[in-house]
Amino acid sequence: MRPKHSPSLASHFWRRPDSASSLNLLCLLLTLIALAVQFSAFGANSLITAAICSTGIVLAILQHYAMKPLLQEIAALNLHAQNLQDGSFNTNANQTKIHQLSELATSLANMSAQLSSERATLYQRELLLDTVLQSSPTAMLLTDANNTVLMSNPAARQLLNMGKALNGHKLEDLIAPVPALVKAVASLQPGLLHLADNSIWHLAISQFTLNQKQHHLYLLKPLTREIQREELSAWKKLLRVIGHELNNTLAPLSSLAFSGGQLAQQQQHAQLSQLFDTISERCLHLNQFVQAYIQFAKLPPPQPGVVNWPRLINQLQDQYEFELVDDLPATDWLADVQQLTQLLLNLLKNAHESGSAAAQITLKLVEQPDTLLLVVQDGGGGMSDETLQHALVPFYTSKSGGSGIGLTLCRDIIEAHGGHISLRNYAGGLEVTLLLPKHQPRQTT
Repeated sequence: MRPKHSPSLASHFWRRPDSASSLNLLCLLLTLIALAVQFSAFGANSLITAAICSTGIVLAILQHYAMKPLLQEIAALNLHAQNLQDGSFNTNANQTKIHQLSELATSLANMSAQLSSERATLYQRELLLDTVLQSSPTAMLLTDANNTVLMSNPAARQLLNMGKALNGHKLEDLIAPVPALVKAVASLQPGLLHLADNSIWHLAISQFTLNQKQHHLYLLKPLTREIQREELSAWKKLLRVIGHELNNTLAPLSSLAFSGGQLAQQQQHAQLSQLFDTISERCLHLNQFVQAYIQFAKLPPPQPGVVNWPRLINQLQDQYEFELVDDLPATDWLADVQQLTQLLLNLLKNAHESGSAAAQITLKLVEQPDTLLLVVQDGGGGMSDETLQHALVPFYTSKSGGSGIGLTLCRDIIEAHGGHISLRNYAGGLEVTLLLPKHQPRQTT
């Protein structure tokens, strides 16, 4: 910083006079000139000298009163300018007391109004930006040149620190448990990241200079649901094509096998008749297998309606034995009842096939302000880590004779309702949680 110099003695005694002082000096100067003319022209005369001095004093008094309103206007405008300098844009000079400087007062008032409007607009933009950042599912991290986190949003805090504050922490310490993220950040390489919990994220990295210092902005966008939805859509398209081709082949093959069996019976060829019966049986089994996949591929959009929970529970208990934990929902919830029934039947079927005792299979419905949790638990020992990791992948199954579409169909149904499904092992078995939102997404045709 440049050192401050104390004012010199000369500057202390010599300051530029203000307007009132200048006019007083002018009156004094005129009085002195008049006195000089008097002494040169008339000589010493006490009456004339007294008159000249009185006139000078009167002039000084008159100019003081004449300048007082103008000085008050200047003081008011000066106060207004100081308010503007301090950032107070909502005050104006009293227009009823401004006359001679009204144009300047109007200009200052217009400037004040414009600055106030611009500040309000800037505040609204900042508020909107903060709202977007706080509610965005994209995780955002801002770091300085030393990789210290300066700013983060709730999505980033939830992803890296269980919702706790990140500011002031080193980025490498926060991402240490996520090897894929460590590698991407170290190389500053954006792209898709597959994390250990099977979630998929897109990492974008920006470098910029702020206040002459290097900063990095990291954006992690969740893409798990979008990619899974695209994969599921691709599987469904493939199933439609395969199903169409198989149906075109199975129909004439079944017809030929039936005709051949009838002909063999007429000619009393027992072995040949048995051969055709086997072909017909396998064709029927394959057709049923294909139809199950086609039904999955042609799942219609849900038609939400108010769920009658007692009736739904009774229908489920007619098919599978389980224990209902706690009370049924007290408020109305919308869902496609037929699809929701199919979803819960699939989960209860899996619970019974897990080897769990019927008494250990439970269904619990937990109401929250905007969501309904449907939790199915069993005592079948749970899944292995590999099975749990691929359980929702289409056609993946660990059962002999399984189709691999049961849990995939469950995920398809709940996501069509705007919710999601999650699986986890707990002590003694598997827990499947369905999250059903209160407000259903609009269906497009």
